[in-house]
Amino acid sequence: MKPAYCGLNCTECSVYLASVSKDTEKQARLAEEYSTDNCKFTQEDMYCLGCHSDTLSEKMCRDCDIRKRNIEKSLEKGR
Repeated sequence: MKPAYCGLNCTECSVYLASVSKDTEKQARLAEEYSTDNCKFTQEDMYCLGCHSDTLSEKMCRDCDIRKRNIEKSLEKGR
C-alpha cells in the first residue's frame, strides 16, 4: 500500500485498520475519541480506505488540502 499523500503510514492508522477489518465497535470508539466540542464524529465518519482510494470520509479527509494538491499535481503530470 502507498503511504498517504501526507506521508502517514495507513497500515498503522487506527481508522484505516478499523475500516478494512470492518470493526464497527472500534469505529464507534474512535468517533468518541476524535470528537471535540467543535466537531462531533460518528461511527460512519471513521471510515477510511486510504487517501488514494475513491471512498473517503466527508469529515476526515475529503477536504484535505495535501490530498487535493497531490491529485492536482498527478493530473498535471499526466497531461
